Amino acid sequence: MGRSSRTIEWYRQKMGWYLRTGQAQTLSELTPFELKRYLGELRDRGLADNTIHGFFEVLKAFANWAAREGYPVDPAVLRVRGPQVAQKEVETYSADQIAAILGAAAPGWPEMAVQILLGTGMRLSELCALSLEDFEDDGEQAFLKIKRGKGAKFRRVPVSSRLRRELVRYVNRHRSDSPSSQLLLLGDGRPVGFVSVTELFRRIRAKVGFGVRAHRFRHTFATEYLRSGGEIERLRRILGHTSYVMVMRYVHLDKGDLGRDFDEHSPF
Repeated sequence: MGRSSRTIEWYRQKMGWYLRTGQAQTLSELTPFELKRYLGELRDRGLADNTIHGFFEVLKAFANWAAREGYPVDPAVLRVRGPQVAQKEVETYSADQIAAILGAAAPGWPEMAVQILLGTGMRLSELCALSLEDFEDDGEQAFLKIKRGKGAKFRRVPVSSRLRRELVRYVNRHRSDSPSSQLLLLGDGRPVGFVSVTELFRRIRAKVGFGVRAHRFRHTFATEYLRSGGEIERLRRILGHTSYVMVMRYVHLDKGDLGRDFDEHSPF
């Protein structure tokens, strides 16, 4: 199905945990009662809604796979609905926080990584997979190619004129001389990976005093894009989602948006 190694490991860990702690050891023992019992046990342990829902997704995916392969599966298991997950307010960075993050990122790949995440809304895994040839620049328009996004989907992400200038400057002045084809390189020429960016965020957090996470850049990009008049269909394609439902999970109205013009339109 084209899933990344990290996604496969996520499934492996949760399935392995169930096999160690659940009560079903055969398909015939995987009943709706057992599935709901296990989810209730996780809830009683105080695990987060997202964690509990993740276990449900893994067990349900296993049951669906087994049914497709012709193994005997209780049809009622396939009809069990997932537990509700409380929707949390999506956090974005303020203009002051963005300025602080950019000021704390060292010149070179650290600064470039932050600028790409903020200017494109791409995922961290997509950032780390960028190669030099993925930066397309014909002099008038520039794009970054995501050759293997979530679900192994391909897409092109537009690059603003400002980000284009920063990318050209990075490639010409800061990118290490290395046989590696990856876009972002460490000072010694090794590719920048997930661990390197995570460590970068930890260093920046120590300087600015608040959390720095890749997905919060994604939320910020999506919110600012729509707030500035961008079209939701284009945003969906830029973010790499197949439905508008997923887009709306990233985009929200903050308190400032909700309160703007309220006095003029409220009936009381």
